[in-house]
Amino acid sequence: MSLRVETMRDLLTAAASLASWKTLALLLAVTNLKSLPFVWHFRLLYYCLGNLRLKPTAPFFPKGKPIVDAQGKPTHPVFVSCTVTSRTPLLETDYNLHKSNSTYFTDLDISRTALVTRIYSPGVGLISKELDKEFNAAAQREGKRAPKRKVVSIVLGSVYCSFKREIKPFELYEMHSKVISWDKKWMYILTCFMRPAKRAGGEKTLLATALSKYVVKKGRLTVSPERILRASGFLPAPPADNTKTVLDSSAEGSAIGTPASGEGIADTAAGVDGSLMREVLKLGDEQIPSREKLEEQQKENEDLWSSGEWTWERIEQERLRGLGVVNGFTDLDTKLHEEWL
Repeated sequence: MSLRVETMRDLLTAAASLASWKTLALLLAVTNLKSLPFVWHFRLLYYCLGNLRLKPTAPFFPKGKPIVDAQGKPTHPVFVSCTVTSRTPLLETDYNLHKSNSTYFTDLDISRTALVTRIYSPGVGLISKELDKEFNAAAQREGKRAPKRKVVSIVLGSVYCSFKREIKPFELYEMHSKVISWDKKWMYILTCFMRPAKRAGGEKTLLATALSKYVVKKGRLTVSPERILRASGFLPAPPADNTKTVLDSSAEGSAIGTPASGEGIADTAAGVDGSLMREVLKLGDEQIPSREKLEEQQKENEDLWSSGEWTWERIEQERLRGLGVVNGFTDLDTKLHEEWL
């Protein structure tokens, strides 16, 4: 009996030592590692350095990563998503015991950094050097001194987030970020928070969606995303005979409105679907296919595309499709700004 009492005393003493404030503090720190000071900065630096490309000919993605979209279809490298996984520690939960709304944005910082670093390097640095040379040449022509070199910066313009389902404490989730489109000023990035499938071959669950836009500045000069993507090796040069005028839906990005007259048809006819447009204009009413037939043909054509067939025209077609998806967001952003003013 006395042996049992001594054993119980030993166990209680050990439990009391384990329950000390130092042990509890260590346990709290380990289970909330993601929320500790400077961990966000470390994660950002980790994904930035891990996705940095040093030259345009460097591989687009790590070896073995398939160049496919979310549905598994072949796509162009610029539209491939970048995936980052994470969990929700207790310090990221709110009074409803699920992931707090504000913490989605710190996760978005990490996910977007992984993607933007990969597609914008080394293009940002190369374009910055090109612009320095252009500024110096312009100053020499005007008989002025060479201007001071200005820093190039990648700036986040705005973020929209829509919450679909809760994320519970310590639950594993994925963030898939991809380029959905760009215009003359902004790069638009779609991020989807996903719950992994419970079994192999199962479907993932959508938890939240977010849309962000980035702009690159060299001093006060705005650098177009297309120029950077081309310098990074992600985009081919446009055809030499291309004379299409792209009408971006973002008023901030292009400051160009849609022509009120039919003059816009001439510009469009020389671009992505120029030959098709010219043929359609020749058709009589009885020769025009039905809408169902056109949609069926369009789906067949999309299914036939492979990764080796992503020409400049095909990339431009996908860019314009994505621009249509974010059109409501860009319009809302402009209208809210005007409402405030």
